[in-house]
Amino acid sequence: MMPKRAKTKTRPGRRTATKATRSRQGNRRRAPRSGSSETFAGQNASPSRRRGGEKIPPGWLGRMPGWARTSGRWGLRVSIAGGLSYGALVGVQHAYDYATTSPRFEARALVFEPTTHVSDAELRALMGISPGTNILSLEVDDLAGEISTHPWVRRASVTRELPDTLIVEVEEHRPQAVLLSGEFYLVGEDGIPFKPLETGERGTLPVITGVDPKAVFTQPERSRKTVSKALAILDAYAQKQRPRLSEVHIDHSGAATLYTADLGSQLRLGRTHVEAALARYDALRAALGEESDKLAVAHLDATSALEGKDRVVASFFPTKDVPGFVEDAAQEAEERATQHELALQADKDAKKKARKKGRRGSRLPRYE
Repeated sequence: MMPKRAKTKTRPGRRTATKATRSRQGNRRRAPRSGSSETFAGQNASPSRRRGGEKIPPGWLGRMPGWARTSGRWGLRVSIAGGLSYGALVGVQHAYDYATTSPRFEARALVFEPTTHVSDAELRALMGISPGTNILSLEVDDLAGEISTHPWVRRASVTRELPDTLIVEVEEHRPQAVLLSGEFYLVGEDGIPFKPLETGERGTLPVITGVDPKAVFTQPERSRKTVSKALAILDAYAQKQRPRLSEVHIDHSGAATLYTADLGSQLRLGRTHVEAALARYDALRAALGEESDKLAVAHLDATSALEGKDRVVASFFPTKDVPGFVEDAAQEAEERATQHELALQADKDAKKKARKKGRRGSRLPRYE
């Protein structure tokens, strides 16, 4: 007889596993274990899907087309980048507002070494900085431009030294000669007239003549070349100890003539090489000795066509006394300078009268 099997009691609501069920459970494949993405038996893990080599996420994202998912990802990245950029800009704006309004950055100190013609008071008037001005709100290039409007200023620079200091450097014009072209002007190293001549400013500077007053405005480059040529001649003349010059004349053909200050001797260089002409002049003075003081005219541009050697043609004054025409020329120059000064003074007086008249006719109240 077959032994009877013991009956197993089952809890209510559960079914006993059948053989078929056990066989199906035994045929299930386990998900492979890889790294941190392990799935254990009995865990409800959604199977991964792929479409065209791309892993499709589960849920509603998986039902979206590929281009929509790509656009969404890029949109999210752009939004994050834009938010960060906006935050950075807002932070910079707040920092700038604080720096340009904080009393810590108020302009309190000015470092400047006064020059010969620009005093500390003149510099402050040109800059026009009012008390309480923030140093970061100032445009240093504009300030340098305002300083450069002074007639004696050739170049100016303004720099900040935080938190409250401005450093100013000024380079003045160095006059090399006086240009006579309708009026008298001081000429700098660059050959450009930078201001009208005033009383006491000439000193021993030579005068450049021969420049057409109209050409100064209609042909500025041509006039500048003429003045630059005269300055180059003066520079070459000053390389050795020679009699002081009072005038350099450049005619329309470019020929140069020098006039000494003591006797008014004419040194006609012509259009030849300046150094060669001055070498002839030095040889002539050495040969004449003391008689060189009587030299009236020296043609330093002549050469002998037959011998091919340098030749100098010279004429002399009868005595060592200063000729009358030299005195007349000096007196005429002084008279012209005096007339120019009187004209400038009259123009200033007329402008003052016009300003006073305009103030009287104004109906606007004046506040002090």
